[in-house]
Amino acid sequence: MYAEHLPTPRQLLVPVMVLLVGWCLAVGADPAFANHVSCGDRITADTTLDTDLVNCPNHGIVIAADGVTLDLNGHLVDGDGTPAVGCDHQKEPCDFGLFNDGHDGVTVMHGSVREFAAGVLFGTASGRARDNRVLGVSATRNQFTGIGIFSQVRGLVRNSSGNGSLDREGIGLGLADSHHVQIVNNSFSHNPHNGINTGEKSRRNLIRGNVFSRNGEEGILMEGGARFRVTRNRLVRNGGGITLGPSNRTVVAHNRIVGGSDGIRVEKGHDNLVAANLVVGTRHVGITLGIHDPFIGGANNVVRGNVVRRSRVDGIVVVQKDRHSVLIGNLVTRSADDGFEVDSPTTTLTGNRARRNGDLGIEAVFGVIDGGGNVARNNGNPAQCTNIFCK
Repeated sequence: MYAEHLPTPRQLLVPVMVLLVGWCLAVGADPAFANHVSCGDRITADTTLDTDLVNCPNHGIVIAADGVTLDLNGHLVDGDGTPAVGCDHQKEPCDFGLFNDGHDGVTVMHGSVREFAAGVLFGTASGRARDNRVLGVSATRNQFTGIGIFSQVRGLVRNSSGNGSLDREGIGLGLADSHHVQIVNNSFSHNPHNGINTGEKSRRNLIRGNVFSRNGEEGILMEGGARFRVTRNRLVRNGGGITLGPSNRTVVAHNRIVGGSDGIRVEKGHDNLVAANLVVGTRHVGITLGIHDPFIGGANNVVRGNVVRRSRVDGIVVVQKDRHSVLIGNLVTRSADDGFEVDSPTTTLTGNRARRNGDLGIEAVFGVIDGGGNVARNNGNPAQCTNIFCK
């Protein structure tokens, strides 16, 4: 088990990466050009593993040149599950399975990595590395994060996994200070904290077609950044679904979320689009704009064409602090309380439908903007709607 002094996932998500600043990139092993590689080797040419690496005491493999492809060839790179002896992580990198120390055009693929502080880490202490790829790599039972992507441009993580991180704040994948990175068709499960964490200073990244299951907190937590596309992901029985806290001009569309506390939360941020998602069986609210603790909200967000079913509290909520958002064409059925609870008078409601909810179909405060076409039928409260006209 790792000592308390090692970095937490939040430290790993600092945009410039505290762990990378001032690191000595020479880790004290000779370059390895042949297919046979030992623990801690630095490779500067294309390499294909011919055997597993087991119980590595510090790094697994360090990539130390541009344009290198490391083919794990189905093999395992395995740490020893303990901190590297005599390694000061404030001065040098410690205990990473597959480490790209800031080079461009690097690919790691086709194998697995486990029992390091971080399974795969692509990062740089200055500038941004470009055109790096993680393809078909399984990162499991690492202490803090399965895969870390920091200060990257035009990166790709595909058909890989970040599962079963061990620390109580362990995550599947961390992304920060990166642009135009694609995270597609991966799986993130059984992490104590979040499936994916994104940090500040990230723009125009794609999170698509991934599966998130049984992560202790959020499937996807965005703690900054803008213009993400979060599409066609499946989230099942995580602590929560997708949280923007905050993000701006991000699209969250065509995702399927089953279970969890809340399905989709836009805690703070502006000009986001939440569209065509299916949210089923949340323990609290299906979709919410703003939160009560702390009491914050965003602005000019659009919630359009979503389907919310069987939420145990309300289907869709807009808190008072959220300003000038629009709900259009959403369907909410069988929520235990209200279908829609709208506490911000600057909200516009157009063409929404609420059916068979436990209390009101649409509970709106005085002053809400009625865009017309809202329908409420067979809800528990015979009034069906408040402060808005419903068919």
